[in-house]
Amino acid sequence: MANLPAKDRKLVQMRRLKPASRASNKAPRLTQAERTAISDGRMLEAAMALVLERGTHNTTLREVGELAGYSRGLASNRFGSKDELFAELIDVFNERWKKESSALVGSKTGLEAFDAANDSIIDFMNDNSDYIRAMFILYYETVGSSTVMRERLAEQHAAYRRAIARYISQGIAEQTIKQTVDPSRVALQYTSFFFGLVYQWLANPDSIEFESALHDFRDAMIQVIGEPDIAVRRSA
Repeated sequence: MANLPAKDRKLVQMRRLKPASRASNKAPRLTQAERTAISDGRMLEAAMALVLERGTHNTTLREVGELAGYSRGLASNRFGSKDELFAELIDVFNERWKKESSALVGSKTGLEAFDAANDSIIDFMNDNSDYIRAMFILYYETVGSSTVMRERLAEQHAAYRRAIARYISQGIAEQTIKQTVDPSRVALQYTSFFFGLVYQWLANPDSIEFESALHDFRDAMIQVIGEPDIAVRRSA
């Protein structure tokens, strides 16, 4: 993989396939797996660009293949349908988000993990704003017309709720969060605010201060669910 150009290394990683190792110092020929990974990665990037430019309904597989620099039929041949192409794009997006969030949360638990997860959202938004926009445009435009996309979105929401509920449960066990708090309700409230905030940001990004709004909501929530001494220290 070290012999590949930097852009193509990124595309191989995006498609989640590993190229074969080689011992020769000569310029190697790419394996079929590498060529497939690179072409798929380019088509996924093309799909993201087209979704940002014209939305999901006006994006076609033919245009995806052409924008990526391939034949009109390659995207259709490779992915089968637009829904499957979009589903693959979402899988890559979720994997990348999960990886970055896990790196920031690390071994933290309870309120520390909740804080770190909140910060990871901000970092990911700042570093991948176009990707975020494309993914949520894709979600919101297809949720009513595509069973595949609706199921993927439901899975994503459920995964976020489970993670937040886990952190809240840990906080209760660590006595930083009130014993009377229901983790599942807090998880629903937090994710509802987050996804609603994303929706408003998509509609009017210049008017929505995403980072401060999310931090404010987190702080307000901790004032309600945190044990009194924790809430006082956080507000000081």
